[in-house]
Amino acid sequence: MKKIVAALAAILVLLVPVAGASAQTGDAQPDGNGHPNVGALLAKRTDGSLAIICSGTLVSTRVFLTAGHCTSYMENTLGQHDAFVTFDPNFGTDPNHDILSTPYHGKLVTNPAWHQPYQNDTAIVLLDKAIENIAPAKIAPLGLLDSLKKNGTTDDYGYLNVGYGTAEQLVVPKIGPTFPFDGIRKWTISQYSALGKEYIHLNQKLAQGNSGTGYGDSGGPTFVDTGTGPVIVSVVSTGDTPCYATSVNERVDTANAQTFLAPYLALR
Repeated sequence: MKKIVAALAAILVLLVPVAGASAQTGDAQPDGNGHPNVGALLAKRTDGSLAIICSGTLVSTRVFLTAGHCTSYMENTLGQHDAFVTFDPNFGTDPNHDILSTPYHGKLVTNPAWHQPYQNDTAIVLLDKAIENIAPAKIAPLGLLDSLKKNGTTDDYGYLNVGYGTAEQLVVPKIGPTFPFDGIRKWTISQYSALGKEYIHLNQKLAQGNSGTGYGDSGGPTFVDTGTGPVIVSVVSTGDTPCYATSVNERVDTANAQTFLAPYLALR
């Protein structure tokens, strides 16, 4: 599936040189300072430099929300139990992006209920120090998406994704499939498709006027604004392999997600 394959995301960003290209699918727009609380989760390369592996969001001054499959991969495959986070919107093209002193440092905390395939797919980086100069994003109240479905209003909103991921698959003659990546924070808007107890499914088909997420956007937020300001309703989890059609995102308005997050959000 599209997003986990944290292994694929890791290969893309840890082994392949960054090339100039638009990230995410469809009509992706450079974010600039539009969503300063959305950042990139960084892992160390073998030479000690840093690379984007997933996306995420500052949800309190010390808590960076991301996906469980991202942190599990870092811990169990890469052997890394601490992590770095950057909020630089142009990290991938910033000449200083490999400097260890630039990003924020923290410890990985995976939801203890997380397991494959993408069940309870939430995690955090618990930062060493509070970030006071970035306003945290708000998490949706419990059951928000269920309320929208019950009221028949799930189709009334755009589902805004923000992250640092790749573009959808391109097939290049004599080279084969590629997923262009530049490590720049961008935003896209998807359309509601379906709602389950754990996931929201989003339509990102370009032919239908939508856009969406790719590899490296795992853990990044999907925002919905029902009239009282944007809130995070889910984190990017998985989807179709070429990143053309569907994003399947772990809801954060569920009891499991909010029970996991509550003790950390109370920290100061």
